[in-house]
Amino acid sequence: MDPQHRAKEEELRRREEVLKARELQIRMRELESEISPTPVSPTRKHIEPLKKASWFKKLVLAGKFLLIVLAVMVTVRVAAWLATGILVLAVAWVGYKVLFGSDES
Repeated sequence: MDPQHRAKEEELRRREEVLKARELQIRMRELESEISPTPVSPTRKHIEPLKKASWFKKLVLAGKFLLIVLAVMVTVRVAAWLATGILVLAVAWVGYKVLFGSDES
């Protein structure tokens, strides 16, 4: 056997020993984890945020909605009164022109 071949064999043996040592460590860790499982953190029930805050937000949103609805209703009423007034004035003006207008023809 030449020295180069002998060196390769030594290198292979050394690598085999390192590989066996790693496999042994991995197997030991697996066995240890089977014997004593890692502790799991205790679970807790989900705690909802305070109900008062959500009720208050809902109350504020409901108040805003009611104010908007009220403002729209008032705007529609005022627009209807104005339209009625303009129509009455237009009819009165046309009637005045027809009845009391001067006959230029």
